[in-house]
Amino acid sequence: MGNARLIKHFWLLAFGICLSCIAQAQVTIRVEQLPENTPIDARLYLSGDFNDWDPGNPDYAMVRQPDGVWEFTINTNLPIFGYKVTRGNWPSVEGRPNGRARPNRIVKTNPSDGPTIQSIKIASWEDLAGDPINGYTFFLLFSAFQGLLLIIALNGIQDNNKSSNRVLSVLLFLISFALVGRVTIYDREIFQWMPKLFLAPELILFLYSPVFYFYIQALLKFEEKLPIKPWIHFIPFGIHLLCYSPLLLMENQLFIDKVVEEEIHVYVAVAGAIAWFFNAYYLYRVHLILKNYDKASTSTQSSGNNLGYLNGVLLVNGICLVAWFSVYLIIGFSELFDLNVVTIREYATDAVWGVFAITTYVLGYYAMNQPEVFKLPKVVEKYKDSHLPDGEMVVYKNRLVKAMEEDEVFMNPELTLAQLAELVHTNTHTLSRVINEGFGKSFYDFINTYRVEAFTEYMLKPDNQQETFLSVALKVGFNSKTTFNRAFKKVTGTTPRAYLKERSEESAPVKA
Repeated sequence: MGNARLIKHFWLLAFGICLSCIAQAQVTIRVEQLPENTPIDARLYLSGDFNDWDPGNPDYAMVRQPDGVWEFTINTNLPIFGYKVTRGNWPSVEGRPNGRARPNRIVKTNPSDGPTIQSIKIASWEDLAGDPINGYTFFLLFSAFQGLLLIIALNGIQDNNKSSNRVLSVLLFLISFALVGRVTIYDREIFQWMPKLFLAPELILFLYSPVFYFYIQALLKFEEKLPIKPWIHFIPFGIHLLCYSPLLLMENQLFIDKVVEEEIHVYVAVAGAIAWFFNAYYLYRVHLILKNYDKASTSTQSSGNNLGYLNGVLLVNGICLVAWFSVYLIIGFSELFDLNVVTIREYATDAVWGVFAITTYVLGYYAMNQPEVFKLPKVVEKYKDSHLPDGEMVVYKNRLVKAMEEDEVFMNPELTLAQLAELVHTNTHTLSRVINEGFGKSFYDFINTYRVEAFTEYMLKPDNQQETFLSVALKVGFNSKTTFNRAFKKVTGTTPRAYLKERSEESAPVKA
């Protein structure tokens, strides 16, 4: 009797388990809002794990209610399923507010909770999201196109910075490649055709900055003496490429699914964070090169170096780093407070690439308009063991004074040590020593002292006081306002206005 009771309980328990296994959850999907451009005669369908992702299965056609809401009730024993809403095919699937592909909607089911209602809003339809070539994407494409044209132009220039232009061509190609890849994510057809272009921007994260670093060295002829081989700079890129190889070799549809479902975004975010520090380090190295170049060139050039271009490129890259960092702040903030800031994050990312695209304009303008400015003549090592007789020192000093006071060669804004050496009939080694030891100045300070004196004398004349400081500064040989102000402060210890006021008061007649 006891055994019979045990057997009965066992079968009741087994039956209960079976019932729970086959119990289905009821989920009603309600579409409460559609995009304004939804066709009047549109029909909506559910596509998901429950129907093998068939986008136009008539058995899963949603029904429009009298109040305009579209509904469909699913009975399923799946504990969790994903789905999307379509208008009958995959091109017409729902998208994000910007028209790009959205991740699958997810529903977790539990039969014991009773019927579930999930109300949703459709932000856009991918096929009706508008032309992917808008103002922003056109700007990126035009930047990429200009970069490719510049590569052709640069390589057609004869005898003109060939070594640096080769590196610049690589740099421009990387920028263009990344920008084209960035634009493809906005076009469904291109993305479906060549989805791996999605990775193009990611592949330059560890490549752009080392190439930019070598370009600066080649352009300025100013090489840093770091105790590492050149190829070591590209090891991080090799590691990054190796980590991406499974994605690059993946079947296209599987890759598309992983991108849409943001399954690779964690890796992209981690790699991007590491790349941020990597790029920041190289931009700092470039900053040091520009600083040291500026310091070294004062011994051979009379005007301030036209580093505005390179500092401009450095500034653009610096702004990119700041915007890039802001993307991670947004991600961290959203994770910390469990907020959905996908749209803000995407706008911030778009801003990063928008700023980055400006690089081609800056690089291109400079390369085509002033390709010869940054040629630093080889600085002759100081003369420890050489000897210049006193008689020769006097001769060259007199020649220099004549060239300055009578010939006014300082009026030439592009005057260099080599040009002045030719005028006084000597070599740059001797002339540099005469200026350093005979006048106690660097070449830069020596020339600019005469320019400051010429500026002061001109401005102290009553008839000239209506002219602007800059116009007069350019007349006496300065090539920019920045160079003028810096040189004037170094020579006189004060500003032009204060110095002229002081000189005017000194020359004013004393009242009886």
